[in-house]
Amino acid sequence: MILARISRAIREQNWFAVALEFIIVVAGVLLAFQITAWNAARAEIEREAAYLHRLEAELTAITGELDSMETAINAYFNWIEIFFEGVETADPERAQEGSWGLNAITSVEIVNLEPAALREMISAGELTIIRNETLRAALSSIPQMHSNSQASLEQMASDLTPIAFEISGHFEARLDDVRDISQGGYGNQTIQFDFEAVSQNEQLLRRINYAALQNRFQAAHFVRYRTEIESIRDQVAAEIDARGF
Repeated sequence: MILARISRAIREQNWFAVALEFIIVVAGVLLAFQITAWNAARAEIEREAAYLHRLEAELTAITGELDSMETAINAYFNWIEIFFEGVETADPERAQEGSWGLNAITSVEIVNLEPAALREMISAGELTIIRNETLRAALSSIPQMHSNSQASLEQMASDLTPIAFEISGHFEARLDDVRDISQGGYGNQTIQFDFEAVSQNEQLLRRINYAALQNRFQAAHFVRYRTEIESIRDQVAAEIDARGF
């Protein structure tokens, strides 16, 4: 219809009508482009909000897992302290109370520091959807943080493997005690060992002591990364509040 009016105006040499119709066509095209841009911008903001909420929830879950792992390895260390107290005081019963530490002190706990939402964003090339540059930089640091953490824990596990093998040669587990895990599994008597032989084995005691030191390094590791992840989580929460998402 517009083209028909323009053709008629040209035939009639009505240049004002031609110009007016042309302006209407151009304005309509520009308006359509603007509406499309508005819709795209709104959709991007909605995706950003969804990602931020997922990141906040997943980072909170990661800090909770780091807390749980720290609690577990602190328990391992407490057991081994009780064991050493028994050895130093020549008290077999006290050493037996901490005997589970012989099994657990060489454990290395692994925590994934990288939220699934962040991996998805990076894979899709959508990290730039986060408008806050400072927050975007903090989020982009997490993959390297995760890689560094994994490398450190894997090295620790490698260092502790021969010690775990040596320690295991000096105790025997009561399998009946751990068969029914619904009842809590192990007890003070689950791990059995020859107190006299173990308490007089200086080399073995030094290795157990070294494993306890690595346990403290692991605890410090989790505290450090929990602090860093919590800081980024707080930045995400602040962005959600500031943007009204």
